[in-house]
Amino acid sequence: MQAKPKESRGGEKTRGRILAAALARFGSASYEDVKLRDIAADVGVDVALVHRAFGSKEQLYAAALTASRAKERPVVSEGRSLSAQYAEGLFGERENETLQIVVRSMTNPQAREVLRMRSGPEFIGPIAATLEGPAALERATLFNACLFGISILRQVLGVEALRDANEATMRPLIERLLAVCLAPEGAVAEGAVEKVSVPPALEARRAEALPNKKTAARAARKRHAERK
Repeated sequence: MQAKPKESRGGEKTRGRILAAALARFGSASYEDVKLRDIAADVGVDVALVHRAFGSKEQLYAAALTASRAKERPVVSEGRSLSAQYAEGLFGERENETLQIVVRSMTNPQAREVLRMRSGPEFIGPIAATLEGPAALERATLFNACLFGISILRQVLGVEALRDANEATMRPLIERLLAVCLAPEGAVAEGAVEKVSVPPALEARRAEALPNKKTAARAARKRHAERK
């Protein structure tokens, strides 16, 4: 087998360094604040080399999104459902790099268009390809919508019910929710997806909250009557 020329190997190495610098920049700053010249400076190359390696800023952003997604996508293993593997991934200690790249850039029209175009091949398509039955694309889209929603509430907004949740309590609920998204039409009604049961810890918290809600409702009705 013919060895690659040294120049080619060096070019690939530099391209990898540029991509790593782009991942760090897009994951820690807004799309508007990320400049190609800063990425070039991080690597120690001329900005013209960044353009030559990746093209435009949008193309580099798309490459960074693909690279981060490739690192974080769970490896599907036999004997475990997709819902179980992705629910487990939500509780990993490692920060979700892809989520940071997406959230920090959503307000920018150019970045948002890249995200829209890449959502199929990076997020929805790989899930849809594993599903059988009708409406695979729609089911995979709902699956990703749930994943992103949970991730944003937990990691970005820090909503306490998700951020501070006990994994043993919350993970089964998330897993069942994701399983419902992936289930073929009619499977839920026919009992193919396990019915969601509320863990005892959450049931106790809900029971404690009910009296407070009733008291608040009575107080609101009383205030409304007094205003009349």
